[in-house]
Amino acid sequence: MSLDKKRVAGRYARALFELVDEDNELDQTYQELIALRQVFEDNESLESALAGVQLSLDEKKALVQDLQKGASQPVVNLIQMLFDYGRMDCMVAIIDEFERRYDAKNKRMHADVVTTIQLDKQQRDQLKANLAKRFGATEVVLNEQVDPEILGGVIVHANHKTMDGSLSSKIKQIRRLLVR
Repeated sequence: MSLDKKRVAGRYARALFELVDEDNELDQTYQELIALRQVFEDNESLESALAGVQLSLDEKKALVQDLQKGASQPVVNLIQMLFDYGRMDCMVAIIDEFERRYDAKNKRMHADVVTTIQLDKQQRDQLKANLAKRFGATEVVLNEQVDPEILGGVIVHANHKTMDGSLSSKIKQIRRLLVR
């Protein structure tokens, strides 16, 4: 029976997380994995090339060795294990799941924020403080996007919730009320 990517990612991430947490290498491993994920994101075909048949085994081994250079032993072992078991196509999903666990342990949350204009430092800090208080987080990482079509206000997507304080949605609500 073949496991889906989400289940594979959960198992590998949990095992790695527990291992490095026990050895007090959690922060270092997290930083290495984020850098590794960036390599995969910058080279979109890398995951499929390592998992597919386009490259010879020797070419794949050379790429794997490049990925392992400078990495700690747990990350080297993860990369090698994924390669050996033909699961390189799960690398980014495993890193994402590891990050989710890391964030939960550190009470850190990510929020996607849409505004009409770029937030200044004071507005950004205030928004982070409000979100941290509302969700019980110690740290908030904002992913900001500017969209003039929302006319004003802010839309926040965090912890599987959407808080829409945009002017455009308020106008739509008023229109619906007037049409009744």
